[in-house]
Amino acid sequence: MKKPLTVIPLVLLLCFAFGCQKGEELAEEVKAEQPIMDMAQVRQAIEETNVKFGEAIRTGDATALATFFTEDARILPQNSEMIVGREGIEAFWSRSLQMGIKDFILTTVEVLEMGDMVCEIGKYDLTIQPEGQEAIKDNGKYVVIWKKAADGTWKFHVEICNTSLPAQ
Repeated sequence: MKKPLTVIPLVLLLCFAFGCQKGEELAEEVKAEQPIMDMAQVRQAIEETNVKFGEAIRTGDATALATFFTEDARILPQNSEMIVGREGIEAFWSRSLQMGIKDFILTTVEVLEMGDMVCEIGKYDLTIQPEGQEAIKDNGKYVVIWKKAADGTWKFHVEICNTSLPAQ
């Protein structure tokens, strides 16, 4: 009678051990199937997009600016409510351009992998020149969470920036 009782824990132990091994093998298979991001390539794509973004600012094209964002993107502007969606983002940039934004240079400091997205930390230089006034210069820092679109391009998904200038 005692032999069957000692066999049950042994069988359970063996099942657990082999089950864990299979679980580890499955985890390795899943890991192997996930594409590994080439972060140098991703950073280059982001930097190139940032240059094109600046070009769209300089030409005053709010519609083009909105295309750099995902359909459900969010902008978290200073002293304002969150803006959600490409239509709202286009309206935001249209107002910003009308207020006199003339140049916006984005400089990547670091790009961090976040699963299927990436996070860019950077610095900006901004020039605003309202009609008939002298240019105002601003500089600051920003964070952008980038998401890869279906066409393979990286798009702004969440963006926040704030000035480094002291409060006046």
